[in-house]
Order: sequence, then structure tokens, then C-alpha cells
Amino acid sequence: MNPQNISLISFGIISLIMLLFAFVILWKIYTGAISLDGLLAEVPAAGKSVDSSKASLSRFQFLIFTFVIAGLFLLLSIEAGTFVDIPPNVLILLGISGGTYVVSKTVKK
Repeated sequence: MNPQNISLISFGIISLIMLLFAFVILWKIYTGAISLDGLLAEVPAAGKSVDSSKASLSRFQFLIFTFVIAGLFLLLSIEAGTFVDIPPNVLILLGISGGTYVVSKTVKK
């Protein structure tokens, strides 16, 4: 077996495992075992109703920016056929995005 076939088989197996994990998670979300309440909204203060929760810009930014960067590098890696190097500037931006989320969580406490 040549290395190219081994890498292709490995990619197929890893892709299948990831798809199975994604299916299980989506199934649990569908059945209600995993709740998405409060995913993009701040948890209301004690004594307030769930309807009074506000949208969280830091959570939304962190979610969208992470998916955009991950999708971009996945696409570039697929086109190149190998993993591409992540520039330090992108890592810094991901750190800033994650930092704003952490800071917003600590300020609330």
C-alpha cells in the first residue's frame, strides 16, 4: 500500500467519525437532550424571567469569527492538499475574539 492510499483511507475514516459525532450532537439537539437556550444570549439576572435575556454581541462575535476562520482554513487545506500555516495575525485575532468573550463573562460576575 502506498502512502497516498493510506492517507486517503485515514481521511475517510476520520471524516466518517466526525460525521457520526456531528449526527449524534444534532440528534441530541433535536430531541432536547442538549439545550441551545442562552447560546447567543446573556443569562438573565436572578429573579428575572427568561424572556428578559438580551443578545450577547461578544458571544455572537466569538461564534461567527471562529466558524469563519475554521471554514476558511479548512477550504485552503482542502485546495492545497496539506495543512496550511496559520499566520500569527489570525491567531492574535482569534485570541482577541476569545478574550472579549472571557472579559464579558468576568464583568457580568
